[in-house]
Amino acid sequence: MTSVIPGYGLGMSHQPGVPPTNKPLLVAAGVCLLIPLVALLWVDSYAKETPRLGGVPFFFWYQFLWVFLCSGLTYLAHRLVLAARPHRGRHRHEDVPPNEPVGDGDTLNPMPGFRS
Repeated sequence: MTSVIPGYGLGMSHQPGVPPTNKPLLVAAGVCLLIPLVALLWVDSYAKETPRLGGVPFFFWYQFLWVFLCSGLTYLAHRLVLAARPHRGRHRHEDVPPNEPVGDGDTLNPMPGFRS
């Protein structure tokens, strides 16, 4: 038997007031994550010495370039997923107005925090 946590997983589309998921944005996020995977697993495309960049063979500077490209594409995928799934994954205290005590349930710090 599968249990569904309210607000997560299978039961999301059936909850009133929850906007639907934008599936094209999720597909775009998947493509953003797939691009570096394909680019780096296709070794024949970059297993060569030329062109050199400052004396560094193509093989090395191409892979180093992908460190930054992967970071950017992963961040873009994250933002796309957030845009595709609005109002999901919110913290449980987001409905508390600012500067109101928040009962965190933290046993080490019994003083409630405040939202700012």
